[in-house]
Amino acid sequence: MTDIEQINRLIWHMGVKFRAELLRPTTLTPAQFPVSQSFTLAVTHQFSVLPEAVRHLLRYTTPEEIAQRGKRPSASLFPPGLWMLGYHFLVGREVLIDLEELTSKDQTDDINLVLDFWRRLITAYRGDGHLDNSEAGSTHLGLPAATVQRLYQALIPVDPGIQRQVKQFCSTLEEYLFLLNAEARLGIVDSGPYPLNVERVLIVRDFVDLTGAYYRWHDAAAYPPYHTCSLAFTFDPGDFQSIEFSDRAMLLTTPPEYLDAIREIALVTSDSGTLRILPFTEMDRLARLATKAQPKISQWFTRLPHREWIIAGARPWALRPLAWVMREEEDRVTWHPAPEALRLLPSYEDDARQAARWATHRCLAQGNASAFVPLG
Repeated sequence: MTDIEQINRLIWHMGVKFRAELLRPTTLTPAQFPVSQSFTLAVTHQFSVLPEAVRHLLRYTTPEEIAQRGKRPSASLFPPGLWMLGYHFLVGREVLIDLEELTSKDQTDDINLVLDFWRRLITAYRGDGHLDNSEAGSTHLGLPAATVQRLYQALIPVDPGIQRQVKQFCSTLEEYLFLLNAEARLGIVDSGPYPLNVERVLIVRDFVDLTGAYYRWHDAAAYPPYHTCSLAFTFDPGDFQSIEFSDRAMLLTTPPEYLDAIREIALVTSDSGTLRILPFTEMDRLARLATKAQPKISQWFTRLPHREWIIAGARPWALRPLAWVMREEEDRVTWHPAPEALRLLPSYEDDARQAARWATHRCLAQGNASAFVPLG
C-alpha cells in the first residue's frame, strides 16, 4: 500500500467488521480463567514483535509462498489464526493507545508493513479475492474440490443413535478444546457451505490440535489418538432461513439448533497428510478421553500463581496467529511475552475490566462505527 489514505481505508473496513464480530454471541463463556488479561498481554506482544518478524521473513520468502505452505493437508497452520494475525495486531495497537503508550500517529511504517503483508497473505491463502468470510457472503470455502469430493464419498446417513452420538461428541470436544486453549475458542474451525446438489450442502468442522502439543500443559491433557480430526456433515438448506460462517470460522444458522438437522456424516483425520476415514466408534472414544482429561488441565492451571496463569493463558492467543510468521517447531515451543508487553502487565494484571478497556472504551464505544482508529 502506497499512501496513508489507502492504509486508513483498510483499517476502517477491518474495524467495522471486527466491531460486528465482537458483538456476536458466543457458545461458551470464560468462567475461571483471567482471559481478558491473557488476551491483552497476547495482542500487545503481537504488536511489539510482528513488524520485525515480517521484515525478517520478507528477506527470504513472500506472503504468497507462505500461503501455499499453509494449504498442505498436514500443515499445522491455523486458518482463523491468519485472520487473527491482522485483526489482533490492530487490537494490540488500540490497547497501547488506550494505555497512552502510543498515539495514532506512531509507527506508521510498521503498521503499513504488517497490514500489507497480511493482506497479501490472506488473499493468496483464500484465493477468492476476499479478506474474510463476511466479505465472501459469510462463507468459508477453504477446502480443495478433491477433498470435498472425498468427504462426499465417505458420508453415511444418520439414524437416531448416530445423531445422539454426534451431539455428545461435538459438545464434549467443544468444552475440551475450550479448556485446552485456556478458555479461548481456538480449537474449532467450521467451513462451508460446500454445495453438493440442490438438496444438500456440506459443512466441515475441524477439531484442531487435540493434543495441545505446543502448550506447556500438554502432558496434563494426555490425549494421544489424533492431532486433528474433522466431522463432515450435510444439511438440507431448506431447513434453515440462513447458514453463515463468522469471520472467526464459527457456523451460525437460523434457527440456531442445527445438530438435529444433520442428514449424513463422515469422521476423518488428516494426521498423516492424507484424508483417512475413521470408524464412528471413535466419536465415543474421543469423547471419553476428552472428559477424562479436563480435570487434569484445570488442575494444572489452578496450581499457578495469578501472574503465571495470565502468561500461560496468553500462549494460545499469541501462538495461533504468529505461527504464520515464525518457524513453528522452534518458536511455538519457546514462546514468552515480549519485554514491552510484559512491562505493561501490572497496569491491568489484577483488574479484568481494565484489561478489557480496549473493547469497552474504544472498539465498542458508543458512536463508533469502526473498532480501530485510523492513522493520525
